[in-house]
Amino acid sequence: MTYRGEMTEPLGARIRRLRTGRGWTQRELAEPGYDRGFLAKVETGSRPPSEEMLAYLAQRLGLTVDELRFGRPPGIAEELRAALDEGYRDLEQGRIAAAEERFASVGKQAAGYHLDDIECYARFCQAEVKWQLFDVSGAQEALEHAEELAGAAPPWLRAMIVHRWSGCRFQRGDAGTAIARLEAELAAGPADPDAELCLLTALIHPLVEMGGLHRARRAAEAGRRLARAATRPDFVARFHRQASQVWQATGHADRADEDLTEACRLFASAGFDRDAARCRWARGYLLRHLGRLDEARAELTAARDQLAAIGADEGFAGATLELAEVRLRQGAAAEAASLVSAVRDLLSRDVESLGEATSLLGQVAQAQGDPETATRLLREAFEIQTTASLHGAAVSTALRLGDALRHRGHLDEAIEAYRRGLESAAGAE
Repeated sequence: MTYRGEMTEPLGARIRRLRTGRGWTQRELAEPGYDRGFLAKVETGSRPPSEEMLAYLAQRLGLTVDELRFGRPPGIAEELRAALDEGYRDLEQGRIAAAEERFASVGKQAAGYHLDDIECYARFCQAEVKWQLFDVSGAQEALEHAEELAGAAPPWLRAMIVHRWSGCRFQRGDAGTAIARLEAELAAGPADPDAELCLLTALIHPLVEMGGLHRARRAAEAGRRLARAATRPDFVARFHRQASQVWQATGHADRADEDLTEACRLFASAGFDRDAARCRWARGYLLRHLGRLDEARAELTAARDQLAAIGADEGFAGATLELAEVRLRQGAAAEAASLVSAVRDLLSRDVESLGEATSLLGQVAQAQGDPETATRLLREAFEIQTTASLHGAAVSTALRLGDALRHRGHLDEAIEAYRRGLESAAGAE
């Protein structure tokens, strides 16, 4: 993709080109502020123009100073920004290669035009490609590259970079750092409602998974108030999707379903297919916890297929894992094990998913009459979850491990497993 403009043209040559393009002589451009001879030296590059002269020439040529200085065609910033927005929709709809090419092209041109805010946005979009492909390390590195230019970025973009960066840290098992970064940004006072809503949204999931339900609920309640003033529908939609997790965890299933329905509507209206499919995944999770297993299976199957079709590896792996949980509860242990095995490599990139998958395989082994394997896998899952401070999941795994040990007659080990589960519960808040 090529945009207007010549980014390597010397300033003097650019002034000459713009002048002759208008049919003006050097005298006509220079006077009355400057003489023709001085302009001639500027055009040949033998004398640099002062800031005052540059402003004068820009005004005479009908340009801004930076348009003249950097060779920016009028309107190029809006054109490049619109190209990134279009590329982001490509990414959401599964056209990953086209999106990645667009992001790289716009980023290069923005750098040439010294448009730091747009280059930052392009770098963020490149990180989103890594995120969608479940390359957590690559996404974090790209986000840190984007953050080098965050000082020029609008508040919503700075917040979204922190949002994703914290998500990467959480997926790599560093929930404490993820939460600390988000809370520090919030304490600093985000510049607008969109930015604050974005940061609160990012805070909810790690708090819930660490067992901090009271803090997560405060974040959700604050986010609900902010959503009324926010201007970005995608940010409001992400908030509703995450808030549903709080209401489900606190026993408000109807409220959770309302939030998911609204999130899906907003994402669909924006053409964000990836995020709309993730809402279906979240709704399948809700339905499983409500015991509506047939409905959960249908919703999760649809979500998994949609996420696979658009190349969203992280969502595909998560929806498949959740579908495996449903099939296990429906008595199809072998199918559950097969589903997990099919995405095991993807799940290993995310500590939370790896712990959940390992626990699920332990439950499968128990259902298939292999208590020794079940015990080993449940121990492994518990260690993964406690190391990552995933207290809520660790408590559930400890209970399963204790029960498995008790049924095998290992009472002392069962008591120890229950004790460690209680310690995880105590560490939740």
